[in-house]
Amino acid sequence: MDQAQRTRDRKDAAAESRCAISGGGVFYSEVFFLSWLAILTSFQIKQIATVERSNLLRSGASLGCAEDSDGNTPEGNTCRVMACGNPGLNGLPGRDGRDGAKGEKGDQGVGQRGQQGVPGKAGPPGPVGPTGIQGLPGEKGQKGDTAAIDPFQSQVAALGNKVLALQAELNKYKNAALLQGPTVGRKTFISTHQHDTLTNGRARCAKAGGALACPRNAAENSALQELAKRDSKYAVIDITDIQTEGRFVYADGTPVSYTNWKSGEPNNYNGIEDCVVLLPENAQWNDYSCETKALIICEF
Repeated sequence: MDQAQRTRDRKDAAAESRCAISGGGVFYSEVFFLSWLAILTSFQIKQIATVERSNLLRSGASLGCAEDSDGNTPEGNTCRVMACGNPGLNGLPGRDGRDGAKGEKGDQGVGQRGQQGVPGKAGPPGPVGPTGIQGLPGEKGQKGDTAAIDPFQSQVAALGNKVLALQAELNKYKNAALLQGPTVGRKTFISTHQHDTLTNGRARCAKAGGALACPRNAAENSALQELAKRDSKYAVIDITDIQTEGRFVYADGTPVSYTNWKSGEPNNYNGIEDCVVLLPENAQWNDYSCETKALIICEF
């Protein structure tokens, strides 16, 4: 490169340097203007924001702008706006929860007891109860009027009753003949060959159409002894002192008119001997317990 070329290059460089200095002043002037304009604009924006915030607060809104210690707002100069409107409508009720566990029974209240409620409907009838005890017999009624009976009919009825009585008497003799017992006067004594108590003996003889044997004289007493010897057992005779101790009577309650007590009897041993038996060996009598079983002899 020659000297002339280097000279031109220096001149060009000097010219570029001058242009650069001149243009730099213009550049710095523009930057200053823009910075001042930005500060003014920011101040105006803050004033506008302050006015708008006051208006929002008066109308029921709240504007919150958080500023730092230098007066600048965070997050690029932004503000949070929280609207305060009217309350909304209630939502629909939720579903019922599950029933909890049954609690313990509480203490009885101390209040006054309420009035009794109206009686409920009658329930169905219950089962039939047991039969009650038979009541006392009623009073005897008045005697009725005598019916008009034909005399002939009265005679027929009387004859019928006599026939029935004769048949009953004949049956007694038939039974006595079949059993082949001794006869004294109009009485025939028959042994049942059964041993039982006084009460059961009376029932047994009555069922056969007779009565429990009861000697009223020495001859009848000997006839009973004859039957007692055959079975070698004591024989029950229908004489007791159940009503009055020491006062022996027949079944109809009349006092005894004939006795044949063994020596030392009756003695009411242990206070329980209210009945009488005939001893087979000597035909004598001895008092004994009415629950003791002995030979049953019936009379017809």
